Amino acid sequence: MLAIHLTQFGEPEKSLKVVDVPEPTPAAGQALVQVEYAPLDHHDLLLAQGIYPVRPELPTAIGNEGVGTVVSVGPGVMEVSPGDRVLLPFGVFSWSERVVAAAADLTVVDKSISLEQAAMLTINPVSAGLLVGLRDLPASSWVVQNAANSGVGRSVIVFAKERGLRTINIVRRAELVSELRDLGADIVVVDSADAGARVREAIGSDPVLLGLDGVSGAATALLLDVLTDGALLAIYGYLSGRPFTPDPHVLRTKNITTKEFWMYQDEFLPRLPALNAQSARLVAEGRLVLPSAPVYKAADFPEALAYFREKGKVLLDFNPRHA
Repeated sequence: MLAIHLTQFGEPEKSLKVVDVPEPTPAAGQALVQVEYAPLDHHDLLLAQGIYPVRPELPTAIGNEGVGTVVSVGPGVMEVSPGDRVLLPFGVFSWSERVVAAAADLTVVDKSISLEQAAMLTINPVSAGLLVGLRDLPASSWVVQNAANSGVGRSVIVFAKERGLRTINIVRRAELVSELRDLGADIVVVDSADAGARVREAIGSDPVLLGLDGVSGAATALLLDVLTDGALLAIYGYLSGRPFTPDPHVLRTKNITTKEFWMYQDEFLPRLPALNAQSARLVAEGRLVLPSAPVYKAADFPEALAYFREKGKVLLDFNPRHA
């Protein structure tokens, strides 16, 4: 069967190879899953480069999320049945036509959810759910975020609304303002020299006690401007390509705490199954729509990677039966 293997840590164009490997067999308590779609995203390339918190033994398939269909189950499995559509759990690399996983770790999702949407359920929406819950804020509290149009950012808007929170959303393009408002964003501002003042004009003296930074670099300064005394600023991404370097004077003056976030920290692992299920429910209800991505056959991985480098996330199709 086809898989995409990481052969060495380093430049993805050189280290990721399309290979042929034997099909696995499910043992007791396991299920054999036909992978349908698996995303190619920024964190996959961080893993390939050796700068992600996970460093598997090589060579190995990688891929941090995906959706599949149960093909068969090993002895003693009661949680899933052949034909079930399932989300692949943390620890099961998805870039193979078929994988085995502990049946108890699989999340069954309704087939009303498209394969494309289901493939993207377990990282960005779940990260958003965890990020929004980093502080136990009372209803109507404000959360400020940059990267508001990203997969995580859009999900933050929905998960915040689920908790009765309001969002301040920073974007780079004016055409995104109405789009995010339609999604449920309370305030959307375009990043500019007066953005902080415009936010403060809109919310008055209300405290802003949680900030979410998916950009880093110079973009952090605007979040610090909006956050108020005693706030928490969580850094979860580096879309700018620049390091997280908040002004230490502002941190001291406002008594702002910073936290580097990774969804697979031990403290979060028990919450992942419930958040997977909640994400699936929100998509099934039409309340959460994840940004679409083009689909490439897994065998065409070099072309998919070239597209990703230029334009962003793609979905890899691992099912040879797809037209």
